[in-house]
Amino acid sequence: MIVGFGILLILLATFGAILSVREFRIRDVAEARRELMALDLLFSQETQRTMQSVDLVLSSLQDDLTLGGITKPQDIIRKRASVEMFLLLKSRIVGIPQIREASLIGPDGKLICTTKTYPAPNLDFSDRDYFLVLRDTPISGSYLSQPEYNASTKTWSIYLARRVDDASGHFIGVVATAIDLTYLENLYKTLQIGDYGAVSLWRSDGTLLARYPASGSIGQIYKIKSFEGILQPGTPVTFEATDTIDRPERIVATMAVDEFPLVVNISRLKSHVLADWRQARLLIAVGTFLFGIALCCVLWLLVRHFNTYDALTAADRERSKAIAERERAEAQLRQAQKLESIGQLTGGIAHDFNNLLTAVLGNLEMLKRHTEKGDARLNRWANNAFDAAKRGAVLTQRLLVFSRRQPLEPRGAKIESVLGSMSDLLRRTLGENIEIVTTTEPGLWPAFADLNQLDNAILNIAINARDAMDGRGRLSINASNCQFAEGQTDEPEIAHGEYVLLAIADTGKGIEKEVLDRVFEPFFSTKPTGQGTGLGLSQVYGFIKQIGGHVRIESVLMQGTIVRLYLPRAQNEEPTIEAPATEASPQARAGTVLVVEDDAEVRVYSAEILRDLGFDVREAKNAAEAMAILRSSIELALLFSDVGLPGVTGAELAEEAIKLRPNLKVLLTTGYVQDSTIERCRFVYGIQVLPKPFTRAELSEKITTTLTPARRYAHS
Repeated sequence: MIVGFGILLILLATFGAILSVREFRIRDVAEARRELMALDLLFSQETQRTMQSVDLVLSSLQDDLTLGGITKPQDIIRKRASVEMFLLLKSRIVGIPQIREASLIGPDGKLICTTKTYPAPNLDFSDRDYFLVLRDTPISGSYLSQPEYNASTKTWSIYLARRVDDASGHFIGVVATAIDLTYLENLYKTLQIGDYGAVSLWRSDGTLLARYPASGSIGQIYKIKSFEGILQPGTPVTFEATDTIDRPERIVATMAVDEFPLVVNISRLKSHVLADWRQARLLIAVGTFLFGIALCCVLWLLVRHFNTYDALTAADRERSKAIAERERAEAQLRQAQKLESIGQLTGGIAHDFNNLLTAVLGNLEMLKRHTEKGDARLNRWANNAFDAAKRGAVLTQRLLVFSRRQPLEPRGAKIESVLGSMSDLLRRTLGENIEIVTTTEPGLWPAFADLNQLDNAILNIAINARDAMDGRGRLSINASNCQFAEGQTDEPEIAHGEYVLLAIADTGKGIEKEVLDRVFEPFFSTKPTGQGTGLGLSQVYGFIKQIGGHVRIESVLMQGTIVRLYLPRAQNEEPTIEAPATEASPQARAGTVLVVEDDAEVRVYSAEILRDLGFDVREAKNAAEAMAILRSSIELALLFSDVGLPGVTGAELAEEAIKLRPNLKVLLTTGYVQDSTIERCRFVYGIQVLPKPFTRAELSEKITTTLTPARRYAHS
């Protein structure tokens, strides 16, 4: 706080210094403008009086010629050899130093008489601008010419001329006076304009006529600001010019001369105007700097006194932060332990429960088969009991999905095909009032996933979206490639690598923040009682995590929700295995099957199905008994083993069996995945897994697939 207060003081002092410097600058510039405007007014008035004196001479000469009996062009031409005309002109310019000479020009442009010499030389002025303008335009006043350079005298002059007309108003000649521009420069020089000042005289078209200090640009035309609409006759106007004749930036006062097309500019170097201001600015800057240094020293002393207090405060904050971090970590640990406990509980009961369901479903299925043509009521009861047991199996599978111990069959698959096959199902499930839009990126990679679980995940998300939209809206499903470089994502749960991103978006009412944090918790649901189990998104989460992917949900209230499924990229697309069209006959099942199962009821049920399918059956209740049979000379067509055996697991038994009998076919069954060896068996040896509980038809189909050489076809 002290440092902030000190910084504020420094900022205020700096701001005040800047304001002061700015005010001083404005004051100096304004004062210079006022001085220049006063001088410009004076110079303009002097220039006006100078030009009025010359114009008065012209006016009197014009009257003398008219009153002297000149009524036609021949009369004025006869004056060429007249001494009286020479003396008249000479007398009119006596005492007027700015007039270099006066001349009389005939209607043909020939020089008639001049004060410069007598008799007048034979000169032609018909191409001069003032002659052409006055000849062609009946102007009652005077005309100011462009400047002309005299090479013999190396001086510049301008001509102020008047038109001479006869009594009928016809043009009969021109009377003109040459004004020495050097006179005007000397006039400006005698007036005090101060150091670094400049005075210039311009024609209103931008032609430079005279300048002090002298410039070699007389006669040149410039495009300057004073000729572009800011002139106010009789009132000086100031402006700042950056592109001047002598280059430096200047402050300029400009004013138009009354009665004549002339502009007088007076200027002063801006750097000179601001010289005092720069010194003041330096002093203010030094003072402000010293003030800042002094204030910093005071602040440093104060900070030293408060260091101990700040250290204690920081230590207390760190302690509080550590406590908060520990509490947050403990909360995360409790959440993880809760989920892990659910997973362990689920896994712990899954094996026995699935064995129980296998036996129940198997016996009910047999009962159904034997009562189909018997007692109708007994068959209906068997069907009802069978359906109830199937629902129990589905509930168990959902729990296994969340606990990530579900037997999966992941493979490379085309997402385009998955979405295409689900389109009809989604339309039937969501209803006609929900628009379904599916898009896929060109060149989409194959994804690594269990197709059945992927279908269930998409359907679960779509149903949640339907409920969020109250049955009316838009569901968008977009599939694209996605890649994360190492360190690119700030989410520790998602590993770097290549993924197929499945984005499912709805236009529903969105999810509140406190609900969004719990959507993946099992049994958490915002739906009314009886309308949801709370396992939908938990299944999605467990399935995606089990295959090595990631799931993310983003939601904005009243705008919608988007669920992003990151599916690992498969190295290649695995072809689909075409299942046999019909169940093979018992004769096609000739051979011996070794059944290894520690649960007696399941073992008996499995053996009975296999014998009914036409196989000879050998039974073993553990891996040791199975190895004894495998080492014997008994011919075996298939090893059908439970994974969860006591001691040596079924997956380990399968590996040993393949080592002993490389051509032996193996089929494993399990209620949940608990052995990492299963994955090695599936991907190294191509062993298939049959989830528990299973029915007679499922076991028959799996055995047929295992024993029959697979016919494969690629996705189109």
